[in-house]
Amino acid sequence: MNRQRMDIAIVGGGMVGLAQAALLAVRHPQLQVALLEASAEVAPVPADQYDPRVVALTQSSRELLDEVGAWGEFGGGRACPYTEMRVWDAEGTGSVRFNSRDVQLPNLGHIVENSVVVSALRRRLEALPNVELVNGFRLETWWRDCGLWHLQPRSDRINVIEGLEENGEILRTRLLIGADGARSRVRDLLRIRARETVYNQTALVCVARCEKTHGHTAWQRFLKTGPLAFLPLAGLGDENHCAVVWSADEALARELVMLDDNAFALNLEKAFESRLGGVESVSERFSFPLRARHAESYYGPGAVLIGDAAHSIHPLAGQGVNLGLQDVTVLSEEIARALKRGLEPSDPSVLARYQRRRRGDNAATLKAMSTFKSLFGAGDLHWRWLRNTGLSMVDASPLLKKRIILRAMAV
Repeated sequence: MNRQRMDIAIVGGGMVGLAQAALLAVRHPQLQVALLEASAEVAPVPADQYDPRVVALTQSSRELLDEVGAWGEFGGGRACPYTEMRVWDAEGTGSVRFNSRDVQLPNLGHIVENSVVVSALRRRLEALPNVELVNGFRLETWWRDCGLWHLQPRSDRINVIEGLEENGEILRTRLLIGADGARSRVRDLLRIRARETVYNQTALVCVARCEKTHGHTAWQRFLKTGPLAFLPLAGLGDENHCAVVWSADEALARELVMLDDNAFALNLEKAFESRLGGVESVSERFSFPLRARHAESYYGPGAVLIGDAAHSIHPLAGQGVNLGLQDVTVLSEEIARALKRGLEPSDPSVLARYQRRRRGDNAATLKAMSTFKSLFGAGDLHWRWLRNTGLSMVDASPLLKKRIILRAMAV
């Protein structure tokens, strides 16, 4: 493969970037694809412990991973199907229960650890002859000339462009795809602004071992200070482990971060109303601030944004990665359409069609997540009555529940 000249280069080796590279390579073996990852090394999946960072994959996301051959790498082990979802309000009696039987399907989705999916996708890329996975490529300098992006990595060994070019360290590509996260350098180089919403909350994630089994149920309790989710895990011999995502107001989050494991487990059990009995142990905790971002445009000259580089949302519904994988599917379809018409994948009309198909849906989801966050964070009596009544009405309507499930599973 001529590393100096590629058809498509993807910046960002997270789940969305890897999936984009794999799908393009599988559907279009004539294309030469490079996946550029800034990290020199990627930590392997731990064999005897869970990764607390998880995703709730919808059926459409599973189908994408299945198409590129990644699902078979882990689907029978570390992917936990959930057949039920229970949601309730901490300040009232409103609750709703969704079950896969409501839509005559075996499950509502799968909870999978991030590192498990990433490792599976990386193994698939390594097996595809028309993809080059380049680790340690931290984008430093770029320019566009003659319809090509010229990408130069940071290097301590060579400091002049001529030297880099002689050593094959400048990569040229017809189409540049930014999949490099919420603080996207590709978005910055395109000078695309992103509108940001600061939630003044911090998400704490960990793995909890509970006294009772999770029953393949996803649980979410809406507290005034933010939503708390327990998501079922599989793969280590029992059904007592859950991934915890606790989105808390910053003041509470600071207090929770400072607690030792035993004190945190007690607070977690109380906040969760002991729905799974006692919280017997918790893993190492990680935290990150919560913000929503939406790029004002998804593309520029010869370049396009996908995933968190284009949009990032509040994690309360677990739809961030699924939205990114929808971007992957739609961009792949538009590139296929372009190739059939004899157009370059980087043609502005191709990228504009991708934006038209994705930006509206993403904007609607971002708006819905912000509305839910505001609604369930409101403490006055009127809003408490409204949301509890709404939850009870949904739970009493099989037709409405079916519509909500099918809409969520289509993401």
